Amino acid sequence: MYALLISALIGCHSPPIPRQKGYFKITLPYQDFMMDTTKCGSSFEIPVYSHLETVNSDKSGKSCWFNLRFSDFNARLHCTDVSINNNLESLMIDAQELVFSHDMKASGISRIRVEGAVKSESHTTGVLYHLEGPVATPIQFFVTDSTDHFLRGSLYFDNAINSDSTAPVTDRLLRDIEQLMSTISWE
Repeated sequence: MYALLISALIGCHSPPIPRQKGYFKITLPYQDFMMDTTKCGSSFEIPVYSHLETVNSDKSGKSCWFNLRFSDFNARLHCTDVSINNNLESLMIDAQELVFSHDMKASGISRIRVEGAVKSESHTTGVLYHLEGPVATPIQFFVTDSTDHFLRGSLYFDNAINSDSTAPVTDRLLRDIEQLMSTISWE
């Protein structure tokens, strides 16, 4: 009887089952902002855990290129600052076409209207796009003062992403970019 009980206890162990790999816990840094100025003449608040990178290229033409680097998240916001020359409508259409060129992969595209300080001399307005799903650029935006300046940006991660696992980062960066858009001013 004891032999039967001992063999039942020993024989009931199942072999170990391999488990799926987990994802690293993402610790978001404290959210605080500082004012910064680009070589393009635009100033805005950026997160303290980011920094501006100047992009020098012969391909930029009359536009000014810069990146906002988020090293903690392996992400970069590519920005293009252009002067408006009676072409605001075409700049806005181009920005929207770049967003909606991802709609085949996106499971959804939401728009957030962002306005700068209404009482300031250079009132700004823009649209912040959140592209959900397996897209190359989950956040895009444009902001303008409607007379002289137009800024467009797209967020890219440095490696392939899983949109579910980077959702907390994307949500934080949406708020950071909204802050940039609402505080922008040009010289």
